[in-house]
Amino acid sequence: MGGTGSPGVGIDLVSIARIERMVGEWGRRFLERVFTSEEIEYCQSRYAPAGSLAARFAAKEAFIKAVSAVGPVGIRYRDVEVVVNDHGAPRLRPHGAAKTALGGSHARVSLSHEGDLAVAIVITCPEVTS
Repeated sequence: MGGTGSPGVGIDLVSIARIERMVGEWGRRFLERVFTSEEIEYCQSRYAPAGSLAARFAAKEAFIKAVSAVGPVGIRYRDVEVVVNDHGAPRLRPHGAAKTALGGSHARVSLSHEGDLAVAIVITCPEVTS
């Protein structure tokens, strides 16, 4: 499962308060180490930025789990970018080691946050060509 065109699944649950604490303690240093500038800008424009940041953090962890079932892949958090399409739905934009680990697969993501928790699930499956 995972990587090199194989199907994979990953899920992660994150405490929003934990992300708030990390931002409070480390500020821009934490944000820029974990998130791309587009992710930071998008989340900071939201009513509750910490929830959006936590959901994206969970997506990065879920992606790593989905593609690393075959072994370690050396993905950095910024290699996995969560962007939104024109309708506001999240999608993944892999870079560097994340793109390599994904191989011939395509990744789908779903995010949610409620109360103090954020969750993400990532499913990978081989690209289908006609």
